[in-house]
Amino acid sequence: MKLSQLVGTALLLVSASASMAQTALGTPPARSFEFGIKGGGTFTHGFTHVPAQSIGSVQVPELENKNNGIGLGYSGGLWVRKNFSNFFIQADVTYNRFVLKQKTNVTLDVNANPLIANALPISVQPGILNATLNATSESILEAVDVPILIGKRWMDGKLRGYVGPNFIFVQKAENKRTTSGFLNANSSVSFPQTDIPTTTSSTDLLNKYTAQNLEVKDFTYALELGIGYTPIPFLDVDVRYAVPVGGVYKDSNITGFLGIATVSLGFKVF
Repeated sequence: MKLSQLVGTALLLVSASASMAQTALGTPPARSFEFGIKGGGTFTHGFTHVPAQSIGSVQVPELENKNNGIGLGYSGGLWVRKNFSNFFIQADVTYNRFVLKQKTNVTLDVNANPLIANALPISVQPGILNATLNATSESILEAVDVPILIGKRWMDGKLRGYVGPNFIFVQKAENKRTTSGFLNANSSVSFPQTDIPTTTSSTDLLNKYTAQNLEVKDFTYALELGIGYTPIPFLDVDVRYAVPVGGVYKDSNITGFLGIATVSLGFKVF
């Protein structure tokens, strides 16, 4: 979906909602439409549980990807707001970059990891050699977001609170991983413990062939809430928090939590 189509859709939704609300209330709006631009930063955190799976004849154990700090990204786009006497309706169209930082450690058969298996001087049967791996990763997702929010004002209109759905159209999803560890010793085949050199890899999470069970949806939705403050008439300061409730991965067996905070400045054009 093109950005121009998303802008049109958002404006149409706000206009339709505003017309219905005005008719239902039977009162004129407190203000006219407001329109502006906005930009800021995103702060992402979370964890992921990947269930055990089979790769050929080799069983890969479950993975617990734990949170590894806050991932920093950006957000920028347009917003439009319709004000009524007791509430307002707002829609945004923004382009966003979310970065999820995680870490995990796991022990698995060397044949479950092609990079390790191919680096061995000889081929070994499953169950002979295990590798203990420590991995850190950054999952980077870029998306067009279209939140439709309903809110209320206080303090003569300077303070705002709002909540609503956020429709997320994923444009890019990539995982960057750094892995280190060692091959465990096996005395029955006279194999000593051996360090594994640090390696880096990158996976396109929108490609089902490279991502496999970690393939990311190209569309999902979140619940978003936030507060805003207008210190001067043309400037909005907003803090939001969104949780994707529609699921990020196509494999519904993958569970976890993803939280996205956004801090932004909005400038009213009119």
